[in-house]
Amino acid sequence: MGGLGLIKSLAEKERELLARLEAAKKEAEDLLRRAEAEAKALLEEAEAKAKALEAEYREREQKETEAILARYRAQAEAEAKAVREKAGPRLEEALALVLKEVLP
Repeated sequence: MGGLGLIKSLAEKERELLARLEAAKKEAEDLLRRAEAEAKALLEEAEAKAKALEAEYREREQKETEAILARYRAQAEAEAKAVREKAGPRLEEALALVLKEVLP
């Protein structure tokens, strides 16, 4: 009879240990799912921030490029105007000489 009680006691302990093992396994699976969900959320947040930062830098780069182009365009126009102003009287003189030669 004593052996039967021992077997029952051991079987009871085994069931308890199996139940605890299952509970621990479920808890570990839940923790893993939560950790994976958090990692996914962090990755999505980081990707969104990276895209926003990239867009910000592209916009800033475009504005700076447009400002440089506008500055060089204005400089080129000023230089062209100066050349036209300087060349204007000379062209008039050359035209007058040509007309003088052609039309006496």
